[in-house]
Amino acid sequence: MKAIFIVLVLIFTTLVINYNCQQLQGYFKIYSGKKAIQKSTINIQVCALKCLKTENCIMAVGNDQNCTILDECSTNDYNETNFSLIKKINKDDKEDSNFTLKMTLINHSEWIFSLAVLNNGDLASGSADRTIKIWNFDTGCEIMSLNGHIQIVRSLAVLQNGDLASGSSDMTIKIWNTNNGIVKMTLNGHSDAVISLAVLKNGDLASGSADETIKIWNTNVGNVKITLNGHSGWIYSLVVLNNGDLASGSSDMTIRIWNTNNGIVKMTLNGHSGAVISLAVLNNGDLASGSADRTIKIWNLDNGDEIMSLNGHIQIVRSLAVLKNGDLASGSYDKTIKIWNTNNGFVKMTLNGHSDALMSLALKNLKKKCFTN
Repeated sequence: MKAIFIVLVLIFTTLVINYNCQQLQGYFKIYSGKKAIQKSTINIQVCALKCLKTENCIMAVGNDQNCTILDECSTNDYNETNFSLIKKINKDDKEDSNFTLKMTLINHSEWIFSLAVLNNGDLASGSADRTIKIWNFDTGCEIMSLNGHIQIVRSLAVLQNGDLASGSSDMTIKIWNTNNGIVKMTLNGHSDAVISLAVLKNGDLASGSADETIKIWNTNVGNVKITLNGHSGWIYSLVVLNNGDLASGSSDMTIRIWNTNNGIVKMTLNGHSGAVISLAVLNNGDLASGSADRTIKIWNLDNGDEIMSLNGHIQIVRSLAVLKNGDLASGSYDKTIKIWNTNNGFVKMTLNGHSDALMSLALKNLKKKCFTN
């Protein structure tokens, strides 16, 4: 009789757990702590159910023994917690053509130089305060703070496996596991600040530096595959073209197009009268470049011709991003974001709200939502 009773209890328990898994599916994002060698699935579900049943619960923090329900954002010590559950907030998924301000994220203590959207939709921000912060976009909660760089975090890029690469004025590149905040690898090789990063189509990482070089890294083993020489100034911007080539913008006022397999410069674009600070590939394959000369230029990469010059900003054009509908967003030191129709060069709208220079733009995947800093 005892054996039969035990079997019945185990079957009943399994049914309850399966039911809870179905019930909770899609409600939460789960973040693992550094000590979470094995997640306590049962306790995660208990914690999640407790959050759902508690009015105003935004997040739940727990380990194998405890579950804490919070009605406000809290940055966790992932050395102490095994997991955090962030409750997703249902929002209208329609594209917002009016670009209304959704939320303001505040927790960095210095300028924010770089933004990147992670594969799970979270936002990463790199700052002059030497930290990288991970934010849940649904709630605006800061998930974790990545500490390790000893100078400004100037650039961010998401690798194909979901890890985050960060370039710093400390001359290093760090590869982070953003689930637990651990540094998986530190890449050394540049002799000055790492200012720009881009992920090539084969998964390699390109880095541009104030040492006037571009390095191509195999991030599986951490070695430099090739160093590209040719610029005579800082490499402010990198972008991968549709054909797999790499474009670089420099303080030497030129844009170079590289074959990253052999290091050959295929084309040099001249036309700016100031440093080329930002680059973006338009939906039709043309290249957009933002400059310290306050202009944005559109280039035909088949022949290197300048198609048009977009004028409207009154200070440095620091950042560019291409919207889903093909429009171009530009962020400037003049504290504004402009949305451009790149077919005719007209400004469709100007977004005001920042009280200082716009350093970076990033678009949330699949939705026309623009992150700025």
